Amino acid sequence: MKSPPAKRRRRSASRAHPAQRAPKRAEKVALQIIQDIVTERKREGDKLPNEVEMLGKYAVSRSSLREALRLLEVQGLVTIRSGPGSGTEVGRINPANLAGTLALYLMMDRAEMEQLLDAWGMVEPLLADLAARNADRDYVRALMEPFASGAAEGERAMQTGLDFHDAIAELSGNPVLGLVLGAVGALVTEQVRLRTSSFELSDATVHAHEAIARAVIAGDGPAAAEAMRDHLDEVRAELRAAMPDIGGALRPPGQAL
Repeated sequence: MKSPPAKRRRRSASRAHPAQRAPKRAEKVALQIIQDIVTERKREGDKLPNEVEMLGKYAVSRSSLREALRLLEVQGLVTIRSGPGSGTEVGRINPANLAGTLALYLMMDRAEMEQLLDAWGMVEPLLADLAARNADRDYVRALMEPFASGAAEGERAMQTGLDFHDAIAELSGNPVLGLVLGAVGALVTEQVRLRTSSFELSDATVHAHEAIARAVIAGDGPAAAEAMRDHLDEVRAELRAAMPDIGGALRPPGQAL
């Protein structure tokens, strides 16, 4: 088998033995807060203790606590509200938040948009297959019916497409796959948004979503995966036609044209 280029071998070797550093105090507090959220079974929107209570609970300085909360807020794991009803709430586990961090790593690794699209084309059919096999059929219908019934027929915003793929990831039934692979799809959407402000879902995309949703509702994993694969081939062709510069390096999150 052909050996990888020397440059790639050196970079891979360095990853095998990453330098370990001691976590900062704020990072330790952030982890404690997450552990308490899990232990206390808090859900999205639930209030966390106020600042005075947390200072006593975690025995840290105000600056360390606030830095810890900022770390969690950046990841979308908590929401900090000011004004009336101010306080800190449990955030939402959202693949889009993980996608922001993933983008930074991929940029540093010099990944390109075509490589991201290749990865997307591999992971989304798997998620569609898993979604169709989800044992909670009521939940499957609740999330897929709006797309299968044509209720989203008039929706052309990119957010509608992201909502569809988020629902597929949610129905995968595996939180690891749903979050990690869902982040890849969210990153694709973000990179498209950074390249154009006018891209909308085509009729072909809306109809493809309907076909995939129907296959998922029917519990037909292979059909859902195949429909998703065909859909992504069409999307890639549309993206290339709409954005001749679709290739090349990934763009920094939030840096739109």
